[in-house]
Amino acid sequence: MFRLPVCPHCKTIYRYKDVKKKSVEKECNCYHCGKKFRVSKKKILILFLIIALITAIFDVFALYMIAGTNFAGLMITNIIAVTAGFLLVPYFVEFKK
Repeated sequence: MFRLPVCPHCKTIYRYKDVKKKSVEKECNCYHCGKKFRVSKKKILILFLIIALITAIFDVFALYMIAGTNFAGLMITNIIAVTAGFLLVPYFVEFKK
């Protein structure tokens, strides 16, 4: 399920650190074969929409169902969820021809 992207031409596997660097670019060259490919970030948007939905549901549930819920606790859980999303970004990048 969680796999790092590969070069669409030669199937070279990129490391986490390399994908993180290339995810900010629109077009890249493969370090193995030298051919150009596009970097697709559509799945990253879906990742953060899912995180926003899950945190919103959790916040509503916590506010209405758990007595003594405070704002600081909700903010900490939301920050943890967003941080986890940023750590997962390289797994949601795609390389296309």
